[in-house]
Amino acid sequence: MLWTRNHFKNVLQRQKERIEEVNARFDKRKDLSKGASKKLEFNHPELSSIEQKKLKAKMKSKMKRDNFNDYVLYFLIFLVLFISFYFFMN
Repeated sequence: MLWTRNHFKNVLQRQKERIEEVNARFDKRKDLSKGASKKLEFNHPELSSIEQKKLKAKMKSKMKRDNFNDYVLYFLIFLVLFISFYFFMN
């Protein structure tokens, strides 16, 4: 009988601890939302319009190159699957 009472007390204690953890999480969220009115400042250099255009062109060319590489990879995977399917069916 003593074991069941201790067990029951431990279960109640764990439930209370879980509830406290959940409440602490919500309290942290409230604290974070209170500081949302502050504006974040980043330390990045200011770019002139010419530098911005060069950066945009560089990023676009990199994206096009990456997209092309992805398409080549997809094509090769499709080709390998198609050839392997063809050999297994014949």
